[in-house]
Amino acid sequence: MFSFVYNDLDIAHKIDPAPKASQDYAKHYHDFYELYFFISGKAVYTVEDEKQAMKFGDILLIQPGQHHFVTFFEDAPYERYVLKFHDNLVPDFLKDFFIGRSAFFSSTPNIHKLFEKLDFYYHTFNNMELEILFSNIIKEILIILSHAVFKQKAVPSEEDAVITQIIQYINKNIRKNITIDELCQKFHFSQSHLYKEFQTYMRTPIMKYIRSKKIIAANQLIRRGERPTKVAEEFGFLEYSTFYRAFVDVMGYPPSKVKK
Repeated sequence: MFSFVYNDLDIAHKIDPAPKASQDYAKHYHDFYELYFFISGKAVYTVEDEKQAMKFGDILLIQPGQHHFVTFFEDAPYERYVLKFHDNLVPDFLKDFFIGRSAFFSSTPNIHKLFEKLDFYYHTFNNMELEILFSNIIKEILIILSHAVFKQKAVPSEEDAVITQIIQYINKNIRKNITIDELCQKFHFSQSHLYKEFQTYMRTPIMKYIRSKKIIAANQLIRRGERPTKVAEEFGFLEYSTFYRAFVDVMGYPPSKVKK
């Protein structure tokens, strides 16, 4: 087991001997990529509108801004590799490939050897050397995944299917000023029912989900050089002060501190 944090890389091989049953880990959003290689445990991952029970060799690629969490349904050792890295490490053609695709990949022949290399490298080289070696392995894994088989989506219940449609609609229209009244009318929900069902499925309030998705996406544009005031307008914020407060709340720093 190891943990390596250096510059924009956060690479770890972790094991939790007995995670608590039904405990949710890390319900959150972030503006970097997260790559999991699942080794052992009894866990279900939720990424946006997808849920999957994991088994050895499964790989999970969480893209910037995707809401995700894991739920354990049995006390069993939870072992995995976790690779966190920013989008400046990912070539544009790979970014484009993964957009809109499933986060889940079935076991891919021999890819486990690349993850096992991480342990050997960590115990052999210094930080500057590891940054190069780990970055190269990440790119190699992503290229292999672009040719790999996605896991078949689990069939949701009728109620969950409507929530997945709502999630897809929000993500497709994230730059618009989406309101609860609009969603209730479009998907034939009462406000109270929508709040309850979305909270149950996604473990987060629906308006917090919409706001966080907007801010993560806005952060990406600001990082690429767009003016914060222009970005605020593009994402449907009528007042820049409202955008500013939401940005600080989600990202933890103001738009002026975004690293270009």
